[in-house]
Amino acid sequence: MVATTVLNGVLGFAALMAILFCVGDIEAAEMSPTGYPFMEIFYTATGSVGGATAMICVILALVFFATISLVATASRMTWAFARDNGLPGSRWLAKVEPRSALPLNSIGITVAISFLLALINIGSTTAFNAIVSLSVASVLASYMVPICLILRKRLLKEPIRFGPWCLGRWGLLANVIGLVYAVIGFLFSFWPGDAKVTAENMNWACLVWGTAMLFCSLWYLVRARRYYHGPIREIAVYE
Repeated sequence: MVATTVLNGVLGFAALMAILFCVGDIEAAEMSPTGYPFMEIFYTATGSVGGATAMICVILALVFFATISLVATASRMTWAFARDNGLPGSRWLAKVEPRSALPLNSIGITVAISFLLALINIGSTTAFNAIVSLSVASVLASYMVPICLILRKRLLKEPIRFGPWCLGRWGLLANVIGLVYAVIGFLFSFWPGDAKVTAENMNWACLVWGTAMLFCSLWYLVRARRYYHGPIREIAVYE
């Protein structure tokens, strides 16, 4: 896991440096008729439509495979949360198809929601950007919560059951740096992209975030708190 993270980080940094060195005219890339600056950068670097198309196909293939892994992850998380009775319609979402041993209901609803969210970009780029910013804020918030909890345990000198990999005394510093980074990213994920804010370029992620948090809070207070008691522990019995 650590080696994979390091390898991907090094390759991603190398790719970023290559793109920055070949970017050329930044304004021309931003005003590309394709609507995607990276396509203009590829065309400027290669000077060939065929070469640029080949490089674009590589990016599209990477996006395709990454999307499959993301949908698989989201569907598994949906199934796990539904199994713990933490979602509306948990009984239906938690069903596992016997022949394939797959949570097909969770996979189907995840794919359907992904398609519907993608269609938003056709009607309103502003609304779609709000959804994208919301996903960034949600990921960072999911990092901040466990970091805060483990920081509390460290500062109060409470016992912590670490996994097989631990930073030891450097863990506190890593937690602080991670929390500061996540807080800054979380706040800026709600920032508008332009200094002169209008209804068209406003980042409405703050409104969407607040609405989602309000719905989740009301759902928990009205219904979920009666039967949701945290993750279910599965214990295998061997004879």
